[in-house]
Amino acid sequence: MFMLSQEMLDIVNYRKESNLLFDVGVADALSKRLVSQVLETAVVVDNEQIHLRCFESTHEMLLEQLSQHKLDMILSDCPVDSSQQEGLFSLKLGECGISFFCRQPAPDLPFPACLEQRKLLIPGRRSMLGRKLLNWFNTQGIQVEILGEFDDAALMKTFGMYHNAIFVAPTLYAQDTYNDDDVVEIGRIDSVQEEYYIIFAERMIQHPAVQRVCNKDFSALFAY
Repeated sequence: MFMLSQEMLDIVNYRKESNLLFDVGVADALSKRLVSQVLETAVVVDNEQIHLRCFESTHEMLLEQLSQHKLDMILSDCPVDSSQQEGLFSLKLGECGISFFCRQPAPDLPFPACLEQRKLLIPGRRSMLGRKLLNWFNTQGIQVEILGEFDDAALMKTFGMYHNAIFVAPTLYAQDTYNDDDVVEIGRIDSVQEEYYIIFAERMIQHPAVQRVCNKDFSALFAY
């Protein structure tokens, strides 16, 4: 009964606004450029005014806010277990491989042995990608020295350039984001993928912005 009342209040509150509100939580581990392109699908409509409000936090904190009806949708790097989170659903948008970069000159050993020649920067191990990379190092038998963990890709690159460390980023952005004479891509792997999911409550499937994202084919966005 309470859940039904809450859903009715949500609908009334959305319609009271001159623009349709769309509150989105973004996991801080995700690449922001691709997130912005996904959100563009949700809000750029000729005959409808969407008021987008974005909030960045950890996956766990965003799930809690979604469960409390404080968010309409989440963009994250891992899905939700619907059997554990009743009323929440996830949809995979796509995935892409990972590339390793460093400042010129590149290490002299071939990839992936060269990863042992310099200190390494990776996404935080609390992120899905960070944990996947650590597991990949172990399975490859690579003894890496991790200098730091970063959720912000731009900060990781800047820190890596300054400290002459190897850093990682989605291969999708190899040419655009790291098109720099001082930066070289030393290797890429497809066995480790950065994944993108949307997570939403069942009641939010009626939200037009959520519907547009669910119905959109994002495969071209992940082509490289």
